[in-house]
Amino acid sequence: MANPISPYFVNFLADAASSAQIDRSQAAPGGNSQRAGHTSISFRGRGALTWQPETGRPRADGTVPFFFRSVNICFRLTDYVVQIASAYSVGSCAYKATLRHEVEEHIVNPIRIMNGFRDPFIQALNTVRLPTQIAPRWLKHGQLEAAEADYIGQVGRVVNDFRTRVSDALRKAQAASDSPAQYQIVYRQCSVEEWNQR
Repeated sequence: MANPISPYFVNFLADAASSAQIDRSQAAPGGNSQRAGHTSISFRGRGALTWQPETGRPRADGTVPFFFRSVNICFRLTDYVVQIASAYSVGSCAYKATLRHEVEEHIVNPIRIMNGFRDPFIQALNTVRLPTQIAPRWLKHGQLEAAEADYIGQVGRVVNDFRTRVSDALRKAQAASDSPAQYQIVYRQCSVEEWNQR
């Protein structure tokens, strides 16, 4: 498992699948009368980049040690809402089959996908070497703002690239999970009469 180099702190977090809110208020979740369920999740990577640059005491030549004490980056999956058609009573075959599909395909699988990006992300991030307190960059006061912006820009590009890659992978997985072939697997678990309770 890849480890972030100081001063990076990286977290890939996901709420537990059991935290999902179950919503049975709609007859046709997702706006499609052919669908028994729909799940929404929130992938957060935007705004999760925080940093704390610092400077120390100046040297005789007027330069100061510029460094980052910490750069914290977090990707997170959260706010799961599983909608199941209101016609399916809790505990019925159709309810259980729908719930199983929604949780496995639209919560557990996205968690697996996001976590699969952790090591490649950290490897890419580690190529952007930031000055640290132990190994600072000595700069004049007039250079500090530009240096900070340059470093944060480099880190931001890595974060944005991976946020886009994770988002794209999640969209592709959702499309595959909601394909007619996948739904046939779900529908074969219960009788036609169960599914036609609309």
